[in-house]
Amino acid sequence: MKPIVLLGLVLAAKHSSALHLPVQRVQTRGTSGSTPMSKSSGATSLESLENNFYIANFTIGEYCTLFTFSRCCGFTLALDTGSSDLWFAPGHNDAAFADAKIVEPKLYLNLSYGTGSVDGYVAQLPLLSFAGFDIVNQSYLSVAKQDAFFQNLEKRLPHFQGLAGLGFDTLSDINVAVVEATNKTWGRSLMSNIFLADPSTPNHIAFFLNRDGDLNDTDTGYFDIGTYAPGYEAVANEQKHEVYSGFDNGVLQWNMLMTGLKINGNDQKLKSGVKADKAHGLTNIPPADSISVLFDTGTSAAKIPPEAYKTLYESMGGVPIDGTSYYAVPCLAEATVECTFGNQTVFVHPLDLTRVETDSFGGQNFTYCISEYKAGQWEGGDSDTIFGDAFLRNIYAVYNYGDFVKTESGFKIGSPFIQFLPLTNATAASADFKKSRARTLASLPPEIDVKTINDPHPKLASNSSSGNSGSGSVNH
Repeated sequence: MKPIVLLGLVLAAKHSSALHLPVQRVQTRGTSGSTPMSKSSGATSLESLENNFYIANFTIGEYCTLFTFSRCCGFTLALDTGSSDLWFAPGHNDAAFADAKIVEPKLYLNLSYGTGSVDGYVAQLPLLSFAGFDIVNQSYLSVAKQDAFFQNLEKRLPHFQGLAGLGFDTLSDINVAVVEATNKTWGRSLMSNIFLADPSTPNHIAFFLNRDGDLNDTDTGYFDIGTYAPGYEAVANEQKHEVYSGFDNGVLQWNMLMTGLKINGNDQKLKSGVKADKAHGLTNIPPADSISVLFDTGTSAAKIPPEAYKTLYESMGGVPIDGTSYYAVPCLAEATVECTFGNQTVFVHPLDLTRVETDSFGGQNFTYCISEYKAGQWEGGDSDTIFGDAFLRNIYAVYNYGDFVKTESGFKIGSPFIQFLPLTNATAASADFKKSRARTLASLPPEIDVKTINDPHPKLASNSSSGNSGSGSVNH
């Protein structure tokens, strides 16, 4: 989730070793909701809500540590590489915050994201536990007000109880406000506190997001702190991609420079829209024929330049859906998408390009597929676009925070970088797509002919069959 755009070291770590967490992503189909994910002994539980957020368990206070949830102090927060601040939605286990304190001087902040915002006061928790680490005096935003987006999100998805940003201190509104008000760094982000308290743990996190097809109830995966998922240790030998920053003094986000994009073997034009802003220190523009891409686990889709987006889905026989930003695409259509970063190229699995939907037309249920990628272009800051889970499932990604400078992350001399292993073989992925998508469609209502998706009476695709579709057309 992309935001719209330093106290002494008072942290204790329970573990002095790296941590590996098995995770599962639960797909929600038809209705909003979530399903708890399983966990290994000693690991944190994770789940996915509407394929938008990966959720982790957090607990507040020593009583939770000693007597499991005895004071109702457990929370499920979204893990987000696209932001850096920590906050809890109000109204959940409020008693757990009895020992939390609003800091002095009082700092009232607004945290704004691409969608949604929250307001509140900077506060500190005496003890926060996450993924086996106990964090003393962790700063967070004590939320006093949420906008309609987050209010509605909580109503639909009760397991969404706040956000844990995994980005740099330089992007943290809390950290920046504390530094400006006190000239101290006790407003640091969650991961900075964990790594600074335990120097034996390598300063990286890693995500593996698996894919098992359209109808699979769960996708297994891993979230790693300071280590690698079993079988993926070779990532340590891959190219170290320096995190791109357009700013003179530091790195704000997990940006990568994408130097190539091919659709069905044809090169697509890449031209950065990042504009220099000397007043704010933005002077480092991406090189010619490249764009800046934010790797964001808090976003489900991926965005590519508008012309490439049009080329991609029209090559698949797609038709723009009136009144939306989506294409309707034949469900068995494929395309080859290649993204190049430095000397590494990533193929995108066809299952990540379209999403199967069902809807009611004229009282009957029918199937159609829509674009999973979106059109994206520069909207400010130093990121041209965002690659969320629809791209990140195709790599095993390691986010290395680099060295800490005066106890903060995100400074250029700290040299943060990203490494990844490409996971998708184009030939094998195509075969997997054909098998998986055909199996999916066989169990769903008949498919609509996308050429008629905007008609008053859409027709069924010629390869669809249904005992209820005698006329071959659909009445809205």
